[in-house]
Amino acid sequence: MMGYTHSLSAAAVWLALVHHGVVPISDRPTILVTTLACAGAGMLPDIDHKNGTIAHSIPPISRWTCAVIQRISGGHRQGTHSLIGVGIFWALALSSPHYLWWGVPWVSIILVAYAGGLALRTFGAPGGWIGAVAVASFAYYSSQPIEFFPLVIGVGSSVHILGDALTRRGVNLLWPLTVKAPISSIFWKKSGNMALPILGVSGSRREQFLAVALMFYVVWALISLTGFIKF
Repeated sequence: MMGYTHSLSAAAVWLALVHHGVVPISDRPTILVTTLACAGAGMLPDIDHKNGTIAHSIPPISRWTCAVIQRISGGHRQGTHSLIGVGIFWALALSSPHYLWWGVPWVSIILVAYAGGLALRTFGAPGGWIGAVAVASFAYYSSQPIEFFPLVIGVGSSVHILGDALTRRGVNLLWPLTVKAPISSIFWKKSGNMALPILGVSGSRREQFLAVALMFYVVWALISLTGFIKF
C-alpha cells in the first residue's frame, strides 16, 4: 500500500472511533491534531525503509533512524510489519506518558509531533521539522490531547500493517519465524507472507479508488465532527 493510502486509512479509522464514541473527543483542536497524528502514525511501520517517505521526513535524523531499524528488523515489511512489531509500537505508545521530565510527557509529545510532521509531508503540505514543531507546540500547551496520544500511535501503526496485508505481497505476521506454505497461494506464500489481496499490488487502481473514498470520508467526518454540519 502506498504512503498516502496508509495515512488516509489511519485517519479514517481514527475519525470512525471518535464518531462512534470509542474515543471521547469533542473539541475541534484535539480532533484535528489527533487525526493528523494518527495519519502520520499510519506510516510508522515503514520506518524499516531507509529510502521511503518516512526516511526523508525529518532529515537527517529520520534517515539515520530508518537505516538502523531496517538492519535490525531484517528489511522492509519484516519486523516492523509483524505481530511483534505491532506489540512494540503499542508498548512504546502505552509507556510513553510515563516518561516525564519536569512533569511533561516528552516522549509522547515527540512521538505525536513526529507523526504529525510526517502526515503533513505525506500529504504534500509543509511538514518535516516545521510540522513537527507546530504539533509539538500545540501538544505542549494543550493538556487534553496527551491522554489520547498512546491510542493515536497504536491505532495508526496497526492500521498500516492491516493495509499492507490487503496487498498481493502481504506481510510476515510471524516474523522472525518464516512459516512456509505447504502449497503456495495468493493467501499464504512460500516466503511466509500472508495476505488477503483485495487491493492487488501496491498503487493499483483498486487502491487508488480506496484512497479517493477514504479522502472524501476523512474530509466529511472532520467537517461533521467539528460542528460545521451534523451527522
